[in-house]
Amino acid sequence: MEYSKKMLTSSLDQAKVWEFKKKWFDFTEYTPHLGQEKLHFPDKPARFTVAVCGRRWGKSLSASKEIEIMLNMPKTRSWVVAPTYGTAEKVFREVWHSVVQNRDETKNLPTRRASYKDMYIETSSGSIFEAKSADNPNSLVGEGLDLLILDEAAKQKKIVWEMYLRPTLSDRKGRAIFITTPEGYNWVYDLYLKGQTDEEWLSFNSPSWENQFAYPEGLEDSDLVEAKRNLSSEVYEQEYGSKFTSFAGRVYPFDRDIDMGKFDYNPGFPTYCSIDFGYRMPAVGWFQTNMVEGHWHVNIIDEIIHQENIKTDELVKSIKRRPYNVQAYFGDPAGKSVQGQSGLGDIEIFRKFGISIRSTRDRVSTNIASGVSHVRSFVENASGDRFIHLDHKCKGLAEDFENYRYPEHKEGTNLKPDPVKDGFHDHGMDMVRYFFINRFPIRNTKLRLEPR
Repeated sequence: MEYSKKMLTSSLDQAKVWEFKKKWFDFTEYTPHLGQEKLHFPDKPARFTVAVCGRRWGKSLSASKEIEIMLNMPKTRSWVVAPTYGTAEKVFREVWHSVVQNRDETKNLPTRRASYKDMYIETSSGSIFEAKSADNPNSLVGEGLDLLILDEAAKQKKIVWEMYLRPTLSDRKGRAIFITTPEGYNWVYDLYLKGQTDEEWLSFNSPSWENQFAYPEGLEDSDLVEAKRNLSSEVYEQEYGSKFTSFAGRVYPFDRDIDMGKFDYNPGFPTYCSIDFGYRMPAVGWFQTNMVEGHWHVNIIDEIIHQENIKTDELVKSIKRRPYNVQAYFGDPAGKSVQGQSGLGDIEIFRKFGISIRSTRDRVSTNIASGVSHVRSFVENASGDRFIHLDHKCKGLAEDFENYRYPEHKEGTNLKPDPVKDGFHDHGMDMVRYFFINRFPIRNTKLRLEPR
């Protein structure tokens, strides 16, 4: 195609823009894949677009092409905002190489000022593009925008959009495009729902395999097969299937609506107390077991949790005040370690008050990944059966179940088998694990370690 440097008019008439897009894409030798077609040529005109995509979808490239279209118009202002400068730089680099330093100089746009260091491009027709980081919200104050792209929007804070970025679109009635991999049911999910009902909004999902260039074999592509083998179904559906899920990254598929209810103390059931000494933030839970149709069910009836700086002797007194007939106490083997000026470990202090702590110390039981897999089989087994039930008053443990997570996995690195120790939610989950590995020893079960 013979290309002219004549700029597109400022009119945002969709037909004209689409026509120019197709010509520009051909001219720059860009062929959008099936998912990118949804972004560039949507089913309806919309001021705000939420594109929820899987890994290796080509988010940076798609964003850069939308920006290039704006740079071909006179006197437009466009930003890409990403969680970090490094992520923002990916989009800027695509634009820079396409319109400023293209090997084919006939395709370069004439510029008035262009700085890779500052991530700033200004064309001779007065159009400006800048790449910015959400790390510094104060830098996101400026003149009105015609186009704003939030790259990896789900990793950014809601306040950045609402307080700093949304106002930049008001004066010029600018557009916003959110391009992201989902991160659970966060604020971007709310925007996604708006895109299903609001006339000004458009939203769509596009899984990784819609990029036929990255995954030529579709769902049977070897990279996708490998990912499915090594990730839990929840993580795979989020990262590659572009689906919103509350369980992605979570250790346990706990559900308040299903797993919580009225489970009062029953004197007829055996009662156990499990303790994570926690040093500055201990966690204590009371458990009752009941055999139903050949399966052990566990009711968690009470807790002491999320209380800071409780001394061990004070903790013991709080435990003894509970009106439960405890059959056995379980705890962390590390409680033998000597602490403070007393010269005694937590287990020894408990023994002084008449409480003997049992703790399993075999190699399998003390392995965190093994213990987590063991507990998970009670939360929900492979058949969908659930055997853990929390009383309504155990709100702290419910919060811990929901927020206990694996570390974020970055492509090209090995999966880490142990959950994050955040110093808050992990104590309650450790306490729960001590109960299960002691009351239902792993050595007496056929344990299969499941990938998360």
